[in-house]
Amino acid sequence: MGISHDIGLFFPFKVNRPLTAEEKKRRFVQGRRRRCPGEAAVLDFETVIRINTTYLEVIDKFHSTRGMITAFIMGFCIMIVFFLSVITKIVIFNNGSILGFIFYFVAFGICFYFLIRILLKEWFRYTHYPVRFNRKTRQVHIFQVSGEIITVPWNKIYFTTNRQRLNECIVGHILAEDNDTVLNTFSFGHVGTRDELSRYWEFIRCYMEEDCVAELAATVLYCPPVEYGREGYITGLQMLLQVESRLEWLPTLLLLPLSLVESVSRYIGTQTSRRPQWSAEVEMACRPEPGDPVNVGAEHNGPGRWRTVLANEPRAVYDAKNQYLKDANQKIRDKMAHNRAMNVTMSGTTGDSNTWG
Repeated sequence: MGISHDIGLFFPFKVNRPLTAEEKKRRFVQGRRRRCPGEAAVLDFETVIRINTTYLEVIDKFHSTRGMITAFIMGFCIMIVFFLSVITKIVIFNNGSILGFIFYFVAFGICFYFLIRILLKEWFRYTHYPVRFNRKTRQVHIFQVSGEIITVPWNKIYFTTNRQRLNECIVGHILAEDNDTVLNTFSFGHVGTRDELSRYWEFIRCYMEEDCVAELAATVLYCPPVEYGREGYITGLQMLLQVESRLEWLPTLLLLPLSLVESVSRYIGTQTSRRPQWSAEVEMACRPEPGDPVNVGAEHNGPGRWRTVLANEPRAVYDAKNQYLKDANQKIRDKMAHNRAMNVTMSGTTGDSNTWG
């Protein structure tokens, strides 16, 4: 296992430091079930690339917002090129000041250099940075932003949250032998509220620790189509335009010009970037069983994606989907309760390692 820290996408994680009090308070603990209020015990938030009985592969936390930051940078770069072209034309055809031209050229050139460095955080890199949770070997394979692949035992990772302005994401810390010093950090999947992350964590934890893989796979209704090819323009645009309710239609419409620019930047970044390739060792360790009854990926995505993106499904379809997820979650709860009862019966005790938290 490599311990060199990830370089991060836009901002690197702080490493070689002790865990903070907040990280300890917000820890997600392996082997401890979480009580999630409401009907949905687990949710995947459309982050699953592939799920089968051997491994669960999820997308990186940057996927949903890819193109947003670089759209502004792309705009500034175009403006700089335009101004330099105008200044050059003035100097050549209108006998402008050479010293003024040199000054503006150097100033804009320095700005252009730093803007390009930010732009290249998404362009000419990798299309995404997946994480694989191997249920059978109990290992986690991480494709880092640096391109390095590291493998860490599931129980050796310190899972907690990292603040993202108004929202948070789940991160995994790799600690030193003192179990307090952070050597490396990776993030993955959904960015959202604490309540959403509890459901998302329970989805991941259940996959790794509970006997309910088929039930979990039944809750996966959409997979980002990035496993075998690059994301298309329309798919990227849909990701940027996705809303939770029809109340968001008006602000989405007002921001449509900006979203279109972001979609262009996202598409350029996707088309100029390499697809991540797992090492032969990881592929061998994650080789699915022949005839695996659980195997869900983007090829199972249903029709009518635009309706889902714009929260414009017919009421009957919307209610049927929610009822389906409610029933699937209830099956997960029932399966875990049954498994826990069996463990209690077999061990002859009133508790097990999977305590509720």
